[in-house]
Amino acid sequence: MQQLNLTLSQFTEGTLFFEFDIDNQPLSSRLQVDLKELTGMFTPEGSDSGYFVTQIAKYIGKMPTDRILLYVCSDCGDISCGALSAKIDFTDEKVIWSDFAYENAIEIVERYPEIGPFEFSRMEYTKTFYAIAPQQSINENLN
Repeated sequence: MQQLNLTLSQFTEGTLFFEFDIDNQPLSSRLQVDLKELTGMFTPEGSDSGYFVTQIAKYIGKMPTDRILLYVCSDCGDISCGALSAKIDFTDEKVIWSDFAYENAIEIVERYPEIGPFEFSRMEYTKTFYAIAPQQSINENLN
C-alpha cells in the first residue's frame, strides 16, 4: 500500500494549497500538472467553508461519489474549465484511487492509464484528511 500525505505547497501566484504526496512524491509531478493552470482542491483559507468540508467528506467516503477532483482551474475552481480527477473506491480496509483523467463538466477528455492505481490504508488515509478538516467539522456540516 502507498502512503498519502497532504503537504502545504505554493501555487505559482503564491496561494497555498494542500498537495497530495504519495510515497513522498507530489501527485502533481506524476500527472505533470501545470500549476499555473490547475491547483489543488484544498487551500488553508477555505478550510472552514462548507464546500471544503463536503469535498473532504467525499474523499473519506462519508458522501457518495465515484470520482474525486484532484486539481481544478486555478482561476475559478470550476470543473467546466477542466480538472484532473480519479475514480475512488472504498473497502473496509482500503481506499483506492484509479482511472486518473482530465475532464470537464461534460466528458472525460484524456485518461492517464500509466498513473496508479494507488491503494491506501483506510484508517491512515482518513486520519490524513481529518488533520486538515477535523471529524467534528465534517459531522457538523453533513447534518
